[in-house]
Amino acid sequence: MKRCLLIINPSSGQRTIQNSLDKLTGQLILQQLVNHIDVFYTKKKDDAYNHVLNVDEKNYDFIIVVGGDGTINEVVSGMVSTNKKIPLCILAAGTVNDFANYLNLPNQVDKVCAMIKQFKTLCLDVGKINDRYFMNVAAGGMFSDVSFTVSKADKKRLGPLAYYINGIANLPSQLNTNIDLKVVIDNYETKEFEAKMFMVSNTNRVGGFDRIIPYADVQDGLLDLIIIKKCSVTDLMTLSKDYLLHKHAKSPFIFYTQAKKITISTKQELVIDIDGEEGSPLPVTIEVVPQALNILIP
Repeated sequence: MKRCLLIINPSSGQRTIQNSLDKLTGQLILQQLVNHIDVFYTKKKDDAYNHVLNVDEKNYDFIIVVGGDGTINEVVSGMVSTNKKIPLCILAAGTVNDFANYLNLPNQVDKVCAMIKQFKTLCLDVGKINDRYFMNVAAGGMFSDVSFTVSKADKKRLGPLAYYINGIANLPSQLNTNIDLKVVIDNYETKEFEAKMFMVSNTNRVGGFDRIIPYADVQDGLLDLIIIKKCSVTDLMTLSKDYLLHKHAKSPFIFYTQAKKITISTKQELVIDIDGEEGSPLPVTIEVVPQALNILIP
């Protein structure tokens, strides 16, 4: 039998997950999947990150994290920055859960226990942005600040709808966003853009939408950069239609490439989103860390 560390964010968006924790721990013991569980509750930002930094991986066979993309990011950052290879089990309890949904990870206790019993792992890449890490996306510009400007109360009360309401309420200012970007790709190709927004992604799911980054793959050793160029509202509507038809990557309003290292700068003040949390101001250097993390999958 195994020993596990259970890290829980009690303020995560989905209270139903929190109410299932007794069932989870009970089933882990009852099914003899573990013989020891240490539980750690986060109280504030970076608690999960700091706790994982000090974990001795010899003490555990795997880690379970219960929380949203932000909490998962903290755990992953702590593991990757200290080169811990303990398998990670994710029980998504956030508002959008992009990373967990991309991997089709279960959020029902019985299915999570079945996944732990099977103990099948996937070794995947993560992104590094300056001195931080991300599993899913780093983004800046139009609508990229929505995820960290919505209040926790609204997230709990409205779920993903809170993001859409915030975006609509600030639609005029969001649509007027324009950024002058300088992008260096793999240290040799430099491009400049007038842009609405950019995303550097490890997966193809962003903001609850599938296939936003159509060719992203967490095992290809590359990050995917997509830039929406400066365009009119009418052009954005056309681009939205192209997305629904799965052909937006070839739109004249899109720049799309894959790279191992991307440097992005601007003369404007711009703070980016990292896995749904407020991140670093530009300039940033973003690079892939190949095969950095072992994840339990169904």
